[in-house]
Amino acid sequence: MNAAAGLASARTEAPPLPRRLSRTRAGLRFTGYTLAGIVAGIALALALPFAFDARPLAVLSGSMEPTLDTGDVTVVKRIAPLDARPGDIVTFRDPHRSGRLVTHRVRAMELRGSQVVFTTRGDANNVSEHWQVSTGDRISRVLYRIPDLGHLLMLFRSSRVPAILFGLALCLLLVLELVGIWRPAHGEERA
Repeated sequence: MNAAAGLASARTEAPPLPRRLSRTRAGLRFTGYTLAGIVAGIALALALPFAFDARPLAVLSGSMEPTLDTGDVTVVKRIAPLDARPGDIVTFRDPHRSGRLVTHRVRAMELRGSQVVFTTRGDANNVSEHWQVSTGDRISRVLYRIPDLGHLLMLFRSSRVPAILFGLALCLLLVLELVGIWRPAHGEERA
């Protein structure tokens, strides 16, 4: 009787191999779907603004900390200069360095003829900038931010990273195909 009791307790301690495999597969499937959902949500947050004349920009400096940290992504929408208000965070072309974009908070603005004169300053800066733009031109207003995603986007700008990711995807596809070939058909038992 002791042998039978020991055998019965051994059966309840460890589930059969197929049951453990199905639990593992279910856990991996849940993890995969969760990661896919997170990636899809981030991709949607970055791609959807393009449909509404907005675009994502990476924050490259700490001039707006703690509101915007280095490595955050801001989604900005183009607006007329007169639509900006003091307190808004706007992105504009740096008047002193051609081609450089600056994202700072509007402190004051004044209409002078056909020009709007802005006073802006980064939240972490001590010095304000004074710049002007024609009323017919456009600037951008920050709509929202996605924390820390800019680090990843800047990494993708590197020439090697997309090639490495493409290679990893090909390797994963190869492994999945080999597993599908070597897996016994449904109903067959393993030797």
